[in-house]
Amino acid sequence: MKLWHRYLATVTISLSLVAVQFQPVYAEKVIFAYPSPSTSFLPLVVAHQKGFLDAEDLQPEMVQIRPAVAVPGLSNGSIDYTTVLGSTIAARMRGAPLVITVVFADRPMDFLIGGKGITSAKELKGKTVGISALGSTTHYLTVRVLKGIGLDPDKDVTLRAVGDEGLRLQALSTGLVQAALLGSQGAIQAQKDGLAMIIAAADAIDSLAFSGLSTTITKVKENPQQVKRVMRAALKGIRYVLDDKPGTVDLIQSWYKLERSIAAASYDLALKSFSRNGEVHNKGISLSMEFASTSSKTNKEMSPGEMVDFNLLREARKELNWR
Repeated sequence: MKLWHRYLATVTISLSLVAVQFQPVYAEKVIFAYPSPSTSFLPLVVAHQKGFLDAEDLQPEMVQIRPAVAVPGLSNGSIDYTTVLGSTIAARMRGAPLVITVVFADRPMDFLIGGKGITSAKELKGKTVGISALGSTTHYLTVRVLKGIGLDPDKDVTLRAVGDEGLRLQALSTGLVQAALLGSQGAIQAQKDGLAMIIAAADAIDSLAFSGLSTTITKVKENPQQVKRVMRAALKGIRYVLDDKPGTVDLIQSWYKLERSIAAASYDLALKSFSRNGEVHNKGISLSMEFASTSSKTNKEMSPGEMVDFNLLREARKELNWR
């Protein structure tokens, strides 16, 4: 009888261990906010679509939210991460406890397009350059690009506010302005219309915190394992984008709902802007801070190092055997 009881006890313990071993693991829900479809955060889209986030036991949800809503959403916990870094930096400089944890694009992903007959920087002297609005990020980015191609924005050209990208493209086509910065889709359409690209902003500005992921300082401190898992997935997304053009073009075509030729052109235009290790140089942070302080009237004195926390990113790189 004792042997029988011992046998039953052994079986019970074994079954309990098996039950524990096969107990379902529930993925942690993580919400990512983005302002509009853009190749600037393509590594995140890859991480989502290719299952890199799922492999980290995360249940990702991507939601389209305006930056003005996303930043408060971080603070109140309704979202976990946002791809918009400029707004994060501006909020941080106003005292919000936010921090950038990974950078996808460490150079701008805009392109200076010339109007009809304009193909070079020297042909812009005395001409009108379109911007979205005075005091906007596009305004300051355009000024930097013009300086990068040897023009004085105050003397050599006239800046004219014409509105969003669609309106800037229309202004180029009608001759209202003779140059303007456009994103990749606008640049592709402009070239189809016979307009020339004068320069990619990434060739005029070699460092800028353009896109990535930011979250709260509290999350980094209280849930570092989640942040690190997100970082590992993000790094895998970056590596995939850099190493697998056909697969990435397939994804751009399906997720962004573009024709194959436009998806391939979008990839080619975006490629030079992506960070190779998920970080950005301090001067890129400084330039982003300069844009933020000018456009948002932030006067708080802070250093570039206070805008970012790459410690968990670097740990993730080591775990993935990245240099």
